[in-house]
Amino acid sequence: MRTKFTSFFLFLFYIITLTNAFSQKSWFKIDTLTSVTSKGVKLTNPWAGGLNASQFLKMHLNNDADEDLVVYDRTNSKITTFLTAADPLNQGKKTFIHAPYYESLFPKADNWMILADYDGDGHKDLFTSTSLGISVYRQAKTAQSWTFRQMQEVLYTKGFSGNINLQVSGTDIPGIVDVDDDGDLDLLLFDFSGNYIELHQNLSMEKFGKPDSLGNVQNPVFQRNGDCWGNFHKGTNEGFDFGLDCGVTIKSGNREMHAGNSILLRDLNGDGKKDLLVGHVSNTHVSFLTNAASGLIGNFTAYTNTFPAVNPVQLHIFPAAYMEDVDFDGKKDLLIAPNVASNDGNLTDFKSSGWLYHNAGTDSKPDFKLSKKNFLQDQMLDVGENAAPSFFDIDGDGDLDLLVGTGGVPGQSGYKGSFWLLKNTGNNTTPAYEVESENYLNLASAFAVYNIKPQWADFNGDGVTDLGFAATSTSTLKPEYRYIPNKAPAGAPAQLNVADAVTIALPTESQTGDSPHFYDVDGDGDLDLLVGKTQGNLYYYANTGTSKQFTFKLESDAFAGVSISFEGRSPQLAVADFDLDGRADLITADHTGNIRLFHGAEWGKWTARETLLVEQNGKVAAPSFGTYLSVAIGDYNGDKKPDIAIGSNAGGLRLLTNVVPVTITGNEPGAGPLVNVFPNPAANYLKIKSSKPATFDIVSVSGRKVVQDQKLNANVEQEIVTQHWSAGLYLIEIKSGNSRVVRKVMVAN
Repeated sequence: MRTKFTSFFLFLFYIITLTNAFSQKSWFKIDTLTSVTSKGVKLTNPWAGGLNASQFLKMHLNNDADEDLVVYDRTNSKITTFLTAADPLNQGKKTFIHAPYYESLFPKADNWMILADYDGDGHKDLFTSTSLGISVYRQAKTAQSWTFRQMQEVLYTKGFSGNINLQVSGTDIPGIVDVDDDGDLDLLLFDFSGNYIELHQNLSMEKFGKPDSLGNVQNPVFQRNGDCWGNFHKGTNEGFDFGLDCGVTIKSGNREMHAGNSILLRDLNGDGKKDLLVGHVSNTHVSFLTNAASGLIGNFTAYTNTFPAVNPVQLHIFPAAYMEDVDFDGKKDLLIAPNVASNDGNLTDFKSSGWLYHNAGTDSKPDFKLSKKNFLQDQMLDVGENAAPSFFDIDGDGDLDLLVGTGGVPGQSGYKGSFWLLKNTGNNTTPAYEVESENYLNLASAFAVYNIKPQWADFNGDGVTDLGFAATSTSTLKPEYRYIPNKAPAGAPAQLNVADAVTIALPTESQTGDSPHFYDVDGDGDLDLLVGKTQGNLYYYANTGTSKQFTFKLESDAFAGVSISFEGRSPQLAVADFDLDGRADLITADHTGNIRLFHGAEWGKWTARETLLVEQNGKVAAPSFGTYLSVAIGDYNGDKKPDIAIGSNAGGLRLLTNVVPVTITGNEPGAGPLVNVFPNPAANYLKIKSSKPATFDIVSVSGRKVVQDQKLNANVEQEIVTQHWSAGLYLIEIKSGNSRVVRKVMVAN
């Protein structure tokens, strides 16, 4: 027989079961399959996350015969991996398919990354930048998989005044290549003046007869050879001066003793001698330097800044060159991208920052022809930079569309942001998106702002969801916040007019880069303010005014225990009931690249934050999604669980599908006549009936309490008007004595 304690214990068991499940399993899985169409073309990798300052590399990620593609993006220290596979849109052809699982197998990289086989085992190893110079990871291969194991935290060289660590300027990309063709990898890098190339010769073969030594501080295998390399140095502007005597010698061991450049060493004119493609931080072109000597002693005698001769490279700043076969014809193509950590002067269009030159010649004598300026970017959602997604049923057809705020793109009237509208042309269980507009509401013309972050909420208290957005003014460089009232009835297509925009005065201490998020924390019917600060902490402001007149009072400068943190700087946040226990939870995304989750307690009383675990290829991990992330919540696949869209400063999006092991139903079977909630789904109203006196709360899936401590008389139907509620899932918790009963109801306005 059911006692008054039965429902309470069932509810408690439900919570304990969820807690145990969450500690052992993933919360979400990465969605790479939901389709996106742009300009009538279905995108191959819509959710790959965008690219800005790409470094293009190849290695075997899986066990087939084809090398795959690895892209390191300098602006967010993010690695994106693509498998070579059959093109699903072009029968008989190959393409690169985004495969996020492999990204978590790479170590953290900074500034630059190079894949090259230093030990001659046929598997590419990884070189990357550290504060001390160059770190090396060896690829350890097994029958089924591979890992990178750090072999050397820093490389050392025998310089003119003793053994020192091999330092590379943080702005540079070195050359790691077998200069003298003896089987081991030598290092070419610019000195810290940025004018001379240094040769650090690898003596592994000379000393040990095999290439696999990296040396140590007592016995380095690298040795500085000569005062410079190539008998040249940088001149003024984009020029070079030749005819120097660098003092490089083929007899190793005779001598004991920056500005921003990239190096690519390869025969580019078919004469068998290794030429140079050099990029410089202050140049718009790449420089092609012709080598008149072979082997260890380079001798460069001429240069041109017009390369290739037809459609030469010309970026706003610091072009860097890479050569890989990316069109599957067996010949290495030329790839160009800006080697920058951020958008200098906001003059680079990061929607189109990967130039591809097809090699119409041969590997030994290439003939480069410009193919496109948005390699890979043309097959993914890439709004430029600082993508900030939001979910809402904009067209009122019952499924969630995506509105994406952008960082901005340069134009004739300056650098401005906009809204991208992705209309859901599928339905609420099988979504399919189409890019309907890249300037929704013509926001770029209405306001001179950038770094736009949208949020849908009822800002004016009329029961209808409005469109709010944070942004930075292009004139004052200060943060601003506006909302556009939605003049449509609830559930109808949104009626938004930028001319109606209302400004909300942010707190005086607000800073550029802050991330405001509005939420009714205290349940008084108006929106309070949570702010992710650039320093890493969370501010909580109570709205002591009304929905018509916001007045903010600072309640905490370390809300939920999130205090100042350099590593976790610039947190952005969202609120929803992720564990489906009827209480609002909080997630943050910050500079670490991880998603943090606060749950399992009443609002604000969380004792710890948990790194979100994500399922990939049957394994559970905490992937890094890059830096300066934004997050949005919405049930885009209709399973009544909150899903996540992640935007990054690379301009793209990732989708995470909620896989919490809970099935959301209507009235649970076996609950008997104690509580009845109907109709379900509800439209204009719902009714609640209890066999005993009780009180109840109703909470939206976003965690907002829409009804609190309402009384229920025994066996008397209580009617709740839901006409102006947002469509979605609501949880009803009925409390009678010590018993608790939870019901789920869908509102389908």
